[in-house]
Amino acid sequence: MASGLCAQGVGVPVYQEGRGSLGDKGLLAQAKALREVGALVAFGSVGDQMKRETCELSLPEVGETVLEGRELWKKARAGHLRVGFYYQCLKCDDWHLDLAGGYAITADGAVATCAHVLTEPAQMEEGYLIAATDDDVMMPVTEVLAVSRGRDSAIVRVKGAALTPLALATDVSPGDEVWCFSDPAGKKGYYSGGVVSRFVQRPFLRKKELAELPKGAEVPRPVWLETTVDWAPGSSGSAVVDAKGNCVGHVSEIQTVLEDLPGRKRAKAEAVALGTQIVFHHAIAAGEVRVLVRVK
Repeated sequence: MASGLCAQGVGVPVYQEGRGSLGDKGLLAQAKALREVGALVAFGSVGDQMKRETCELSLPEVGETVLEGRELWKKARAGHLRVGFYYQCLKCDDWHLDLAGGYAITADGAVATCAHVLTEPAQMEEGYLIAATDDDVMMPVTEVLAVSRGRDSAIVRVKGAALTPLALATDVSPGDEVWCFSDPAGKKGYYSGGVVSRFVQRPFLRKKELAELPKGAEVPRPVWLETTVDWAPGSSGSAVVDAKGNCVGHVSEIQTVLEDLPGRKRAKAEAVALGTQIVFHHAIAAGEVRVLVRVK
């Protein structure tokens, strides 16, 4: 009797979940090994780098060939990275991973993500920026190349094997199909598709953050793509790709609109299970990342 039959195609990963799965245990072991040999750069030492507004890079040319089905999935997965922190916790003294998304934009290690992904965890005592492929290969982040908090965009340098970069494209319109490979709510390797719904322009920074800006400082009003693609917390910084495998934006926010309750019921809203009317998925347009790059 035949055994070992698989439901998936050749080269397709099967992610382990539930009882008996190891989660990020393997990544934690790799991160510890990198720390012990001095390969990681302490986050406390990159403060000045966080002030860099631009960097010089050679970017790949925008792709012109339409990719179908699994080929587009392969391209999106190959360009995807998990980016975030490996840190020692103030509460329990253990070491943890706090990872979101990112995507390679050069083969030699430049990786784009959200600026808010580089915000240190609240309970971090000691920590390092780190990155991992979807195949769970851990790599150190050795440098912060450019950051724009107002555009929720950042570029870091990752040291490791050659990466598969995604080109930054701006030829995109409502109605265009787009896809995202990310890790929403801790679910690794989730691939979802939809369409671009519209473009909007508005600030990313909140009132408290705006108050921290120097007097007279220009407040960026980035261009956003709204899409019908599924993502959730944990997807931040992951690329939104077009049918040719180009990055047209990256995940930044999600907004759930709940039904409103009139009159007296509104005062008791906390005790009522409100229905969801719509979920908005907001991506920072790739053109905003392009502003951070001086092309060689």
